[in-house]
Amino acid sequence: MFDNFVIALSPSLKGRMDCFSDPEIQFKTKRIGDYSYREIMTAAKDALVSCIVVDLDRDSHGATLRELVAKSPLPVLVLNRGHSSGEVDLPSHVIFATDWSPASEKAMEQILAISECIYELDIIHVISEKLTVKDMRDLKERLGHTRQICLDEGINAESHIYAGNVAEEIVTASEDYRGTMIAVGSGTEKSFLKRLFKRDKVYNIVENATVPVFFVPVAARTSRD
Repeated sequence: MFDNFVIALSPSLKGRMDCFSDPEIQFKTKRIGDYSYREIMTAAKDALVSCIVVDLDRDSHGATLRELVAKSPLPVLVLNRGHSSGEVDLPSHVIFATDWSPASEKAMEQILAISECIYELDIIHVISEKLTVKDMRDLKERLGHTRQICLDEGINAESHIYAGNVAEEIVTASEDYRGTMIAVGSGTEKSFLKRLFKRDKVYNIVENATVPVFFVPVAARTSRD
């Protein structure tokens, strides 16, 4: 479970996080100077938090968001100023994109940790290459297994298969199913170039999603670690 959050924004916006109803989740709001990656990570380190929440304009602070995706050792929830989060609980309908990589499994653990806050969960896997009949059968079995884990935790979950550009299809799924938040793992490859490519996909989701995006790096600590 999350020990606490740090919110790198104005304290007046702290109410946007009231949707996380678990009383054990503590919120530490901190006003910082320039909203740079360095300032955000310093605030997180000083506050000893387990997750970061930022509410940054994606046009003005694109470089900071890109650095958070590429470097943050902590899970990050990127709010969306164009999304009326005051009208709906952020985690009430989560779009969880998975490829069953270590980072995706970390993201899954974080989702299960806040299962009481989630009403609906749509599990998405995007196919980016041609699959055999056996591959498709195995994929459906894996999706079914992941869905069953969520059902066992009391989450109303469904699974779906998309095909095409991974980032674009995840954003499309969030619109198709009217999700309130996207959850995805980041930083899953050992190779620097592959890791950079993978995280660039995550940044593309952050940049183009119309709802908040929660990304979990493979190195993130969870309640099961």
